[in-house]
Amino acid sequence: MTMRKSLAAALNDQINHEFSAAYVYLGMAAYFETLDLGGFAGWMRAQSEEEWGHGMRIYEHLAARDVPVTLSGLDQAETEYDGPESVIASALDLEQGTTRSINAVYARSLEQGDFQAKAMLDWFVDEQTEEEDTLRTLLSQVKIAGDEGAALLILDRELAGRQSANGGA
Repeated sequence: MTMRKSLAAALNDQINHEFSAAYVYLGMAAYFETLDLGGFAGWMRAQSEEEWGHGMRIYEHLAARDVPVTLSGLDQAETEYDGPESVIASALDLEQGTTRSINAVYARSLEQGDFQAKAMLDWFVDEQTEEEDTLRTLLSQVKIAGDEGAALLILDRELAGRQSANGGA
């Protein structure tokens, strides 16, 4: 089945959304590096790599279906925040926006009867549920920690346990 142009455009937009999210997460990692919170920084770098992988998953789907891929530029990533809570709240907002975007592309694939795209997007729908849940939990924990340095260091140590796709922290 040939993909309709409007769905191809929506999937290309989603690729760029995912790559942009990767860049935003990298900026968040840079912020945490300035605070010497290596666990938070590593967790954000892993998120960045994950978002890049999401974009590539869609890229590969389009390439496999002989649909042209279009890439746009990335905006400058923010690297300054008001504190760990504002970073995590921004990350949750980012993921909620990604969920809305994925849902819109998913709906379009259903409207157009493109079950190949729908099948590929099923994974993203599940992934977004997990991403939002993880960030809501982390935001709650950061709020509980507040300005308590010891509590933030404990969270930092826990986040350091997440391994990135290439095996680094």
